[in-house]
Amino acid sequence: MTTEHRLYTREPFNREHCTQCGECFSQCPVLRFPEERAKQAIQSLSECFFEEGVASKDARQVLSRCTSCFSCNVRCPEDCRPANLILDLWYRQYKKEGLPERARYFLPHSVPNFRTYVLERLPADEQAAVESWKNLEPLEEMFYPGCNIIASPYLTFSRLFDGMPIRGALEYCCGEMYFRMGLYDQVEQTARKTTNYFQRLGVKRIYMLCTAGLNLFTHVLPQFGADFEGIVFVPYLKVLYERLSAGKWPIVKRFDGQVVTVQDSCHGKLYEPDFCEWSRKILRLLGFEIREAEYNRESAVCCGIGSGFSHAASYGMPAMIRGQRLCRKNAAAPGANCIAAYCAGCLEMMSAARGVYWDRTPVYHVIELIQEAIGEMPRRRQGRVAFDFVKGTLFNQRHSGRRFFVPPLE
Repeated sequence: MTTEHRLYTREPFNREHCTQCGECFSQCPVLRFPEERAKQAIQSLSECFFEEGVASKDARQVLSRCTSCFSCNVRCPEDCRPANLILDLWYRQYKKEGLPERARYFLPHSVPNFRTYVLERLPADEQAAVESWKNLEPLEEMFYPGCNIIASPYLTFSRLFDGMPIRGALEYCCGEMYFRMGLYDQVEQTARKTTNYFQRLGVKRIYMLCTAGLNLFTHVLPQFGADFEGIVFVPYLKVLYERLSAGKWPIVKRFDGQVVTVQDSCHGKLYEPDFCEWSRKILRLLGFEIREAEYNRESAVCCGIGSGFSHAASYGMPAMIRGQRLCRKNAAAPGANCIAAYCAGCLEMMSAARGVYWDRTPVYHVIELIQEAIGEMPRRRQGRVAFDFVKGTLFNQRHSGRRFFVPPLE
C-alpha cells in the first residue's frame, strides 16, 4: 500500500482537523489497535495534551509502546501529526521528572554508552579507521558515516568507498535518538553542534548511507536551528545504484534464484518519496527476488532500538527485546534466504536479536551483498558487534530509582 509522502514538520498535533478515525493506531505496525480502541486512544491523548487530562489505559499503552517510527503521521488521512503529539507528551513528561537512570547508557553523548563500549573493543584496523575519520582538515566533499557505521567501520573496507574521504565522530551525532525521544532541547543543541562542525570543515557535498542522518540533516535539524546552507546531502544508495548500473563495478557474482526480504529504516518513509526503492533496485540488479514482509516501507517495523525511546520504556531491556522479536518475526515470515538492511543500526539490532528469537535467517547490509557481487569478501563482523552491544548493556546499564536530566551537549 502506497501512502502520501510527508515530511516531518515541527508543528503541534492538529486537533481541529482530527476526525478521531483511528487510522493512526489501527494501522500502527506495533500497536495494531482495533478501530474503536484506536479512536478512543487518540481522543484521550489529545485531551491529555490540550486539557491536561488523565490518559486512558489505551492511551498509556500508546505512550509506553510507541517506537516513534512516524508511521502514524504518514497514515493520518488529515495530516494531523499524531506522532508529534506523542513526542510533545514525552517532552512534557521529561521536563517534569527527567529520565530513569537506565536511559543514560543509551544517550548519544553519554560516556560510556553502548557505542563507546563497542568501539573500545574493535579490531586494531577498525579503531585506526575510526580515529582517522576525526580529521578536521577542511574539504569540500566527504562521506559521513553516522554513529552506526562508526560502530561497524568494517562496512567501509571496500573499493565502493575508494577516493571518498570519510569524516565523522560520535560527538557529531545527528541527534536522531534525541529527536525520536522527544528531547527537543538536545535536538536544538545538536543542530548548533553539527552546524559548527560542518562549517569548520567547509564541506559542500556530503554522501550518506545513514537514512536517519539524511532525514535529520535535510529535513529536521534545520527546523531546530541548524544552518546547512550551501551543503548538499546525497543518498549514497542512489550513487551505488547508478555506478553499478553504469558498470563502474562489474558484477561477477549474481544471486539469481536467491530470495531476500528488506528491513526498512524508520526514516525511509520520511526522507523522500520512494526512497525505500533504492535498496530494492540494487538487490534486483544483483539478481535477487524480493519477497516483502507484511510491514514494510511506510509501515515498516522498527528494528528494536525504537522500543526503548518512550519515556516509560527508557531503554528497559524487556521493551527492547519485545521490539527486536517483533522485527525479526516480521522479517522472517516471508521465508527468504536472507534479510537485507540498508541501515547499519538495523543490521546491529537484528544481529543482536538472534539471541531472543528462534529465526536464524542471516542478516546482511546491502553494502555486503554488493561486495560479494563485485568479487570482494565482506568482513562480516557484525556478530562480534552485536555480542559487545549485548554484553556492554548487561554489564554497564545502571538500574536504580534515580532520575536525571540530560546535561548540556556543548
